[in-house]
Amino acid sequence: MVSHIAIPMVAVAIFLSVAFAPGRRATAGEPVRVIFDTDMATDCDDVGAAAVLHALADLGEAKIVAMAVSSKEPYSAACLDAINTYYGRGDIPIGAVKGAAVEEKSKYTEAVAKAFPHDLASTADAPDAVEVYRKALAAEPDGSVVIVTVGFLTNLKNLLESKPDGYSPLAGKELIAKKVKRWVCMGLTIPEGREWNIHRDAAASIKAIGDWPTPITFSGYEIGKEIMTASGLRGAAKDNPIRLGYEKYNGLANRESWDQTAVLFAVRGPGDLWDVHVGGSAEVLPDGSNRWRDSPDRGHAYLLKKKPPAEVAAVIESLMLRPPKPDAHSAR
Repeated sequence: MVSHIAIPMVAVAIFLSVAFAPGRRATAGEPVRVIFDTDMATDCDDVGAAAVLHALADLGEAKIVAMAVSSKEPYSAACLDAINTYYGRGDIPIGAVKGAAVEEKSKYTEAVAKAFPHDLASTADAPDAVEVYRKALAAEPDGSVVIVTVGFLTNLKNLLESKPDGYSPLAGKELIAKKVKRWVCMGLTIPEGREWNIHRDAAASIKAIGDWPTPITFSGYEIGKEIMTASGLRGAAKDNPIRLGYEKYNGLANRESWDQTAVLFAVRGPGDLWDVHVGGSAEVLPDGSNRWRDSPDRGHAYLLKKKPPAEVAAVIESLMLRPPKPDAHSAR
């Protein structure tokens, strides 16, 4: 077992700077290549996470390669497309889960989709997420993509089981191993529990986490639950889909920031906000509950609290409140 506790602090700093560099960078300042996978329905933190990712892209820190929706909620994909369009990235490919999958009602997706311009009519009209994943991964450099999931793991299970196609001669697991640097998952409760994203499609979680061929870092339930953000959106312009999403969900009250933590880590790494427990493995049981084992080491890791939650919240909310780039509207 390798733990950040067991390594001298200088070695820890060196190890983390290498092991958790969010994406392979061919040149200094190259943005992290991200595929964002969200259920975009059951909670408003998905909306907040999308805002954080777009802000990081505007800052030149991330390149959004593709997106996927893991819920069959009818307006999820259209809502996500509306958010992308608001930030001037309406051309980001969006795939949706096909076949057996979770479908939950949403308080905000229909309102956002109907209030803001976008092209994607509905979740059902979106292409298969597996096709979007395979096309996007095949086009990126080897070992360069960071996948961040903030929803159910159905798409990743389907990707693992995918067969060679016109985009790549590799089967799913081999394509992932070749192209993906790290998967960052908002999921689990550490050291054990039964977390929403994991247990709602337990079979997919067991397959995805158990068979994944590259490192996984988990931002567990316990990380985001004390990081409260969103009340600052009360001062945002009303023509803002992030504001509307939170308004419809909870009247612009502060909300836990589970999904935003995963996105922020995926792009910036731990920085001075978190520590990382490295080495060990997550196990998902048939009922969707999970437990952490420090042995065997399967390349899994999880975030540990470091900075006070209020300090992390300030970083996240500043990104959520960041307006689109001045030319974003002309790109809609």
